[in-house]
Amino acid sequence: MNTFLIIILFILWCGLVAFLRYARAWLPFYVLGAVGCAYWLILFFGNLFGLEPLLAHSVAWMVHVVSNLFGIPTRIFEGAPGVLLVLVIFQDIGWTVLQVGIESSGLLEVSVLVSLLLFYPGWSIRRRIKLILLGSAAMWCANIIRMIVIVVMLNQFGKEALVLAHMYIGKAVFFLLVVGIFWTIITRTTLRDLRQQKNPLQSAAG
Repeated sequence: MNTFLIIILFILWCGLVAFLRYARAWLPFYVLGAVGCAYWLILFFGNLFGLEPLLAHSVAWMVHVVSNLFGIPTRIFEGAPGVLLVLVIFQDIGWTVLQVGIESSGLLEVSVLVSLLLFYPGWSIRRRIKLILLGSAAMWCANIIRMIVIVVMLNQFGKEALVLAHMYIGKAVFFLLVVGIFWTIITRTTLRDLRQQKNPLQSAAG
């Protein structure tokens, strides 16, 4: 996309979000702000500032460390730090290449979580920053768990298990972990706040 057009769209988005906040139209403010912010985070930090390769490298490196602790040989491909080589010992011994791209880096999920928290009404900036840091760290760990599941299945069941491990088992594990993170960080915290507002004396006594 043309840089000038990106700047124009970003200015228009900022202006519309500011107008909705001034008008106290909280629902469209939250929806437009969170959706737009997620897009800009992915565009700016993922593409322009190179955060995606950094995340991919950190995920591949941590999976490499954990896998070797459990006795599963892996290698980091030096020419592309986001590429993980997994030694397959089932049937024919050989290496399988796993590419940690934008989907596996966790950038999409972290951007969505950060955006939802940044524009969440009623919470202080300090609380939002605390939840953003906690949620981002949890999302990074969840992504590593997903990749480790794939590595273990490849190591134990061979290259034929790649589609099952990546498309189904790994995604199912990651989906459940992501839902749990969103529920804990946003939904559970919101419900707790609502209970405290309904029972202020009980909350103070507790």
